[in-house]
Amino acid sequence: MFPNLLRRPAPHKPPLFAPGTLKLSEKVHWLACKGLIDPLSYVHHHVRGDWGEIDEAGRQANSVALEQGAPMTSRFQITPRLFLIVVTSDDQGITVVQLPEERDML
Repeated sequence: MFPNLLRRPAPHKPPLFAPGTLKLSEKVHWLACKGLIDPLSYVHHHVRGDWGEIDEAGRQANSVALEQGAPMTSRFQITPRLFLIVVTSDDQGITVVQLPEERDML
């Protein structure tokens, strides 16, 4: 009668790594404070291996980085002209959310 009410939601993909200390760039912080973006939702995608809009070489580099301890980078399109970059340091101690035009914060 109500089959959807009885079905459990599909489990979320577990995180592949902990993000460490989270840092937001000045511009990302401003956008978040204005309620225009939610950077944490993109960090959640990033730590679960959803690298966003990167090419296959970038995906492969992130897979190797998980195993060998190198930086991992994701790129998410927010609007046609706005992208967020999420980068986790090689030791997974820091994850930075910034805009592409901002100076690298790692």
